[in-house]
Amino acid sequence: MTARVSRRVAVIGGGSGGVIATRFLKRAGHRPTLFEAGDDFGGVWADKPMNDVVYKNLNTNLPTVVMQSPDLDFEPGLPSYINKPQLGAYIKRYAHAFGVAPFSKFKAPVTRVSRASGDAGKSRKWEVTWRCDGSEATETFDAVLVANGHYQEPYMPPIPGQAEWLAADSGRSLVHSRDYDDPDEFRQASVLVVGGRSSGVDISRELRGVAKWVYVLEKKCAAPLTHEGEAVTHVPLGTRLSTDGRLRYGEGEGQLVIGPPVDRVVLATGYVYSFPFLDEEDLGMTFSGRRAVTPLYLHLMHAVHPTLGFVGIQLAVPCPIPFFECQALYLAEAWARPDGEHLESAEDRFAWVEQRLAAVSASGREQDLHYTSSFASSAWAYMRELARAVHAARSPTSGGESWLERPDWEARLATVEEVYNDRGARYPKLPWHEDAYRRCEYSVDWASGSWQVDTSKAGLCEAKPSR
Repeated sequence: MTARVSRRVAVIGGGSGGVIATRFLKRAGHRPTLFEAGDDFGGVWADKPMNDVVYKNLNTNLPTVVMQSPDLDFEPGLPSYINKPQLGAYIKRYAHAFGVAPFSKFKAPVTRVSRASGDAGKSRKWEVTWRCDGSEATETFDAVLVANGHYQEPYMPPIPGQAEWLAADSGRSLVHSRDYDDPDEFRQASVLVVGGRSSGVDISRELRGVAKWVYVLEKKCAAPLTHEGEAVTHVPLGTRLSTDGRLRYGEGEGQLVIGPPVDRVVLATGYVYSFPFLDEEDLGMTFSGRRAVTPLYLHLMHAVHPTLGFVGIQLAVPCPIPFFECQALYLAEAWARPDGEHLESAEDRFAWVEQRLAAVSASGREQDLHYTSSFASSAWAYMRELARAVHAARSPTSGGESWLERPDWEARLATVEEVYNDRGARYPKLPWHEDAYRRCEYSVDWASGSWQVDTSKAGLCEAKPSR
């Protein structure tokens, strides 16, 4: 049997990714130190987050039995779709349930991560610098795991006609969804929401009935469509703002979109990656101002410097906590092996990165690099791939602390996938469809793999006719 190695690992971030990573690193025999800039666990879901991007009325769009670890249920009595304080409390409870707190430093923002100098500059160690009580401290670690999330820097693509539209009227405004909080701030305004993923759909639905009119611009729309009896219009990519506030689409001067002039714009367009403590040039990486991070093998580890790892890079993750647990399990096992005996060869890492980059280049969409549904296997297959690689190195045991270390781990993951697919079938497809899916209540018996959904409070999830 290959001898196992215990490494000192710096974990950056005390949200769900960092907490989970610390648990699994500790479990694998490593010596982690978690650095959190705030004063508690939770990341953006904390009571007093350092990066406050969660709007006031947000409820999760995934049920608790999909989000949670199969090792730790949410508190009894909670609805399936919960709010920010309830999710923040779960992350904190997870940290304490699995002994993460003694390995954590709070109010300790990391300011710099660099390769430690060594013989011919080839040292495998890392120097990590953080602020503490008004001064800086630096320590050397064997590995670094980055889990600071990706909600720091908003991605703000220009809308055709945006500059002229803003200049024509000082009363107009454009904000990113990270600065959106309360629909009442948009009362009786005509609002253009740009983006059709989770935040865009939620915000447009909140504004419906509060704003004078809501336009939703996103790629799934082929032509303008106004819902019967509602002041909500779906508009396609390429729709442009005019100086008079009206929306136009099509060639030349374009056709007018039915509805009043736009006076507010909300960009629900996501974020670019931000790791201000990493030196791109020194590490041979690209990420600043980008919607992709390279070169990462399996979205997890630097292809050249494999002791630099990342948890939570991917987008559109279907079951965040189990997903992060699979990633953390893989990194913890990879780093427990002696240098040169990784779970994968350097050639495999480089080949995977090149193949992925080639696929993204062909699509012309940089952001596809880390979308779980783009090009490669599904998120579920990816999770199984990571867990199986670990199990090939060491067999799962009946007494393992983690569900991923027990023989029935695949059955448990299959249960999560089934519930997620049921939720997906109920998810509204257009901004004016009813939000009834959040009134469905799920329950799971993890031992048997059986689950139930109570739809008695949901009513009908049908759309009204459109014109």
